[in-house]
Amino acid sequence: MKFAVFSAFCVALPLLASASAYAEIYKYVDPLTGAVEYTNQSRKGASRMNPSSDLSEIPTGNKANRGATVKVSTSSNLNSGSAAASVDSGTQRSRDSTRRQVLVEELATEEKMLNDARSSHNNGKPLPMADEGLGSPKYIDRSKQLEKTLRHHERNVASLKQELSNIRM
Repeated sequence: MKFAVFSAFCVALPLLASASAYAEIYKYVDPLTGAVEYTNQSRKGASRMNPSSDLSEIPTGNKANRGATVKVSTSSNLNSGSAAASVDSGTQRSRDSTRRQVLVEELATEEKMLNDARSSHNNGKPLPMADEGLGSPKYIDRSKQLEKTLRHHERNVASLKQELSNIRM
């Protein structure tokens, strides 16, 4: 009897694990900061992602070759525990070009959000809202959040520029 329960548990466990792998995913964009958050819990303003299309890989620019095979060679050094995969140079150039294009677009978006954050931050003295006094706790909290958002966008711009400088063309 105990063996039957244990066997049923062993069979059910992978099924439960695979069911959780297909959990719903939601994308929430904070209306104030523009920060994007992906979560498995629904919330007001979040949109449900479609796993088959919304969560796919970044396009590589070679959709015409979708059925083509990629040559993969493994290193002969099996003791190292690693395998090296290679693709032809044309495919790699196409991938690098697409990657560069995506990064340039992301950089432009981040720079726009950085400029907006700088404008809102106003050198540490944002304009008070109608329901805030200049030194009120609500104003101070909003000022801190604007500072945090500004620093976040500065880091993102710096990271994107660094990533773009690392791309070989």
